[in-house]
Amino acid sequence: MVSQDTRDRILAVAHQLGYQAIQQARLVKQQASTSIALLVTDLENPFYATLAKGVQAVADQHGCNVLLYDTEEDELKEERFLKVAMQQKIQGLLIVPTKGTLNHLKELAEVPVVELDCASGFSGVGQVLAENVRGTVLAMDHLISLGHKKIGFIGGPPDMSSTAERLEGYQQALALAGLLRDPRWITYGYGLESGAAEVTRKLMALPKEPRPTALFVGNADMMIGTLTALQDLKLKVPQDVSVVGFDDPPWAKILQPPLTVVAQSPYEMGRVACGILMQNLQREFVLPPLNIRLPTQLIVRGSTERLR
Repeated sequence: MVSQDTRDRILAVAHQLGYQAIQQARLVKQQASTSIALLVTDLENPFYATLAKGVQAVADQHGCNVLLYDTEEDELKEERFLKVAMQQKIQGLLIVPTKGTLNHLKELAEVPVVELDCASGFSGVGQVLAENVRGTVLAMDHLISLGHKKIGFIGGPPDMSSTAERLEGYQQALALAGLLRDPRWITYGYGLESGAAEVTRKLMALPKEPRPTALFVGNADMMIGTLTALQDLKLKVPQDVSVVGFDDPPWAKILQPPLTVVAQSPYEMGRVACGILMQNLQREFVLPPLNIRLPTQLIVRGSTERLR
């Protein structure tokens, strides 16, 4: 949109100065007005705060704005925040689902969506999840190798995909080891510190024969509840009961004893999910939905020991 004379002079100067176009800078400028929304269920939880940092790191590389909302696992808040995000003309959505996400996405205008941490069951969306089954099998195999045959399971909300997958891993490991499964050992703390404390007390109140000698705890908040309950009951970890948790919060390694955990990477989860979304936003067509499973790792510390 300039005259040929002006164009020729600009190109001559560019040639003289050795100017070369930087494609990434062009991309950032083109996408400066791009906005996406990130909905998480608990920003006070270090897991989701770290996940948000991973999203932000990739979004910054693409000059993309991120609108962050904390649903507090409230499906009504999620519905309201989704409406607000759509009013802000977002081009894409990253979401940690609540119980209402399946229905809410049905009402959502056609924008690319990637779910993180757990799946709502809505078809046609991308997902970046942890290897929940494999991670739980690793934890269970570790406890079984130490001689534990009576292992309690403390899960999150039973209708969450991550809880269902961790329960699947728990059951698989017991079956492969030829161990019986007592239904009383399967409990749900519903993701809460208080809920985990309550079911831990119930498990430890069982008669000695069916009482678990080890516990698998499904997330960091519930780990706090379980450990608090065991302390209140004057039960020592790992002498009286071994404990393995899913997630590796910063405090896990400085406890006494340090906590054996199945670690996952929330930062990588956020980074990968945002990368998928950015790929879709840069194309004229939406890529087929991807279901990516990120690896988990068993980290053995001091909260587990051989059954005495």
